[in-house]
Amino acid sequence: MPTPIHHVKTDKPYIALTFDDGPIPETSPQWIELFAKHDCKATFFDLGNKVIAEPNLAQDVFAAGHEIGNHSMTHPHLPELSLSEVREQLVDCQKLFEDTFGIAPKVFRAPFGEHSDHVWTVLGELGLPAIMGKSYSDWAPDATVEAITENYTKDTVAGDIYILHTWQVKTLEAMPEMIRRYKARGLQLVTVSELMAAAK
Repeated sequence: MPTPIHHVKTDKPYIALTFDDGPIPETSPQWIELFAKHDCKATFFDLGNKVIAEPNLAQDVFAAGHEIGNHSMTHPHLPELSLSEVREQLVDCQKLFEDTFGIAPKVFRAPFGEHSDHVWTVLGELGLPAIMGKSYSDWAPDATVEAITENYTKDTVAGDIYILHTWQVKTLEAMPEMIRRYKARGLQLVTVSELMAAAK
C-alpha cells in the first residue's frame, strides 16, 4: 500500500505551507496580499465546487505564483465511495483545474486525510502523489492565534509540510509572526512541488 508524503528530505532550507478548502472570498485575497508582502509561496489544495463558484478568485491565487492542488470536487469521505465515484471526484477536479489554470495539478490531498485502495488506484492512474504533513488542528473551533503560531513554528525543520486551512481567519492573523519565525531560522516558504523537486 502506498503512503502519503508527510516530509521531504532536502538539503535546501525549504518548507511548504499548504491550505485546504479554498478558494474563500473572505480570506483568499488576504492570503495573496500577505504572501506577496513577505515574498512567500504556498500550495492551496482547492475544491472543485469552490473553484466553479469563484473562478476569478482561484485564478488570482494561481496568478500570484502559488500552486493549486487537487482536493477533490466536493470534499467527501473517499473511503465510503466506489472506484467510479472516487475517479469522478479526482479526475473531474483534475480536468476542471487544467481548464481553469491551464495546467493540471501535480499534487493531491485527500479530504479528511482519508485514503483507500480505490484512492490509490486513481492516484496511480493520474500519476499524483498524496500530500499530507504536520497538522496542529488550526481548523478547531477552540484554536487560538497564539496556539497556532506556537504549534506551527516550535519544531520546524527543513522539508516540513504543514496542513492549514484557507478559511481560518486565526491562521491568517497568526501568519505574519509565523513567517517572521521561519525566516529568522533561515527557512524559505515554497510550494510543495518546489519542495519535492529539492529532495535529496
